[in-house]
Amino acid sequence: MLRSANVPPSLRHLIPLAERFGVTDDVQRERLVSSASPHEIARLKAAVQANDDDLDDWLAGSEADGPKFSAEYLAFSAMRMAADSA
Repeated sequence: MLRSANVPPSLRHLIPLAERFGVTDDVQRERLVSSASPHEIARLKAAVQANDDDLDDWLAGSEADGPKFSAEYLAFSAMRMAADSA
């Protein structure tokens, strides 16, 4: 379960998608994307596209320097990769 306190307020509505598609293992994520319904994929892609600037601000911001990454940061990064590969 992702913690909303670790996600920028403007992106918190995407937590359910990040929990569903935010799989950090590349192979498992690709399997998940392949098995998702066309409706789920369309919803994922639309949500990521609609929030692209806010995702950029967060995922390319100061937290990107690491060395530690929150579970939320990793899940949202993986969710974005899922949308890109779908």
